[in-house]
Amino acid sequence: MTARWWTHIDVLAFRHLGVSLGVRALGVDNVLLLRTRGRVSGQVREVLVAYVEIDGIPYVCAANGGSDRAPAWYGNLQRGAPAEIERHGCRVVVAPNILEGVERELAFEEVYHAFPHVRLYLAHTSRPFPVVRLGPPTSDTSNSPPRRELVSAMVSSGPEFPRHQP
Repeated sequence: MTARWWTHIDVLAFRHLGVSLGVRALGVDNVLLLRTRGRVSGQVREVLVAYVEIDGIPYVCAANGGSDRAPAWYGNLQRGAPAEIERHGCRVVVAPNILEGVERELAFEEVYHAFPHVRLYLAHTSRPFPVVRLGPPTSDTSNSPPRRELVSAMVSSGPEFPRHQP
């Protein structure tokens, strides 16, 4: 079974059962559905990602199972375009912020403590694992598409879910 098929099955399980089979196997409860636009294809991509919550904001770590390459979703977020997350039955648009320096180190410390499997991943690669803050969009949207365009493009990719109004 290819990774893309496994991701599709896992997303279906998340939508219908509320759990990620893959992430649950690692003993992780905090999972969100991350929806991005492919940086090459322009297609809407969905993946389930474990997250830690710091001050009410989800943070994700691009560990990719300890692979020497960052996951594809991280490359999509590097473009700086808004993304969408779904958790606790709500779907919201977020502005990804790739952390650096001390801010990244502090957030990674939370990831390290929350996810024991990250310790194993660190032993398999010398690549630092990027940490991304998935916070609310800022008022400066000069480089991003209007919210309604993003939401309508994202919604057309899957079933409708209740929306959290900021």
